[in-house]
Amino acid sequence: MSAAAKDDVFGGIEGGATHSQIVLLNGSGDVISSAEVDLSTNHWQVGMDLCLARLNDLTNEAKKKAGLSLDAPLRALGISLSGADNDESRIQIETGLQKGYPNLSKHYYVCCDTVGSIATAFPKGGIVLIAGTGSNCQLINPDGGKFRCGGWGNMMGDEGSAYWISDLCLKTVFDTLDNLVPSPYDITVANEIMCRYFQVKDQMDMLKHLYTDFQKSVVAGMCREIAKAAREKKDPLCCHVFREAGRLLAWHILALLPKADKSLIEGDGGVHVVCTGSVFKSWDLLEEGFLDGLKPRGKDDVRIPEITLMFLEKESTFGSAYLGVSAAGTSIPIDYAKNTKIFFNRKLNF
Repeated sequence: MSAAAKDDVFGGIEGGATHSQIVLLNGSGDVISSAEVDLSTNHWQVGMDLCLARLNDLTNEAKKKAGLSLDAPLRALGISLSGADNDESRIQIETGLQKGYPNLSKHYYVCCDTVGSIATAFPKGGIVLIAGTGSNCQLINPDGGKFRCGGWGNMMGDEGSAYWISDLCLKTVFDTLDNLVPSPYDITVANEIMCRYFQVKDQMDMLKHLYTDFQKSVVAGMCREIAKAAREKKDPLCCHVFREAGRLLAWHILALLPKADKSLIEGDGGVHVVCTGSVFKSWDLLEEGFLDGLKPRGKDDVRIPEITLMFLEKESTFGSAYLGVSAAGTSIPIDYAKNTKIFFNRKLNF
């Protein structure tokens, strides 16, 4: 694979349900511009036509900032999008951009948002664990094989996410007040959080927030208050729901390891996982349950010799750009060590 020319320009987009951003790199791997918008580029939410238009507008905004002609296509554009989880969607996005916006880019690489995170951190596959409003876990093997656990939304999953933590806390309060499944933990603090956060007086007042005016992100926002009570008041129920979240997040990793290449398990530092999402800001509350959750649950689970957890030091837009570079059949200088920061490492003896 030949090295890119210095004046080649590559783009990388990370598109989510509420926010989208782009970075432009030259052939030396240097940033020449970036742009962002508080708009969704998830085609399931906004429709394919608007998704494509927003991708085009975002890219052209970055081109303008870099002083590039809007008529000059990028050498390649890598696009990591929330919602681009199947081949049909990815093909539609790529062909739609090629036909509708012929001056945007010469080459494309389209993938789901988790793939961009892995490409930012690892040159040859790895694992990303997402715990923000929702949750998801993705494995990419060195041969390119992709496997996932989770990412099915709040109706069917999102275990360990901010939404899940809030929902478990609310469900525990409701079940205890109803005497259906009384909690072994006192619910006073959690009930106070619910009433204060949603500005309600009782369970009946909550129904509009849970049904009529339901917003997943609003429910997930209560997680911050639960974390505060766990950390500052040591409230037993609030601490419990974070321990359970940590356990379920670890199970995402266990679920995927039987499909992982041995090199991703047995190398220096053991299993490396990139962790993204706001829930990991409360790692001190997750850690106990997470370590317990790494214990093999049965004979089919893989024993983990060592675990290394990392945060991204650069946005996933960089990984998207790297994927675009590869799609163009060329290469740029990349120092992966500068893209991540280790925040936890532990040898395990389970």
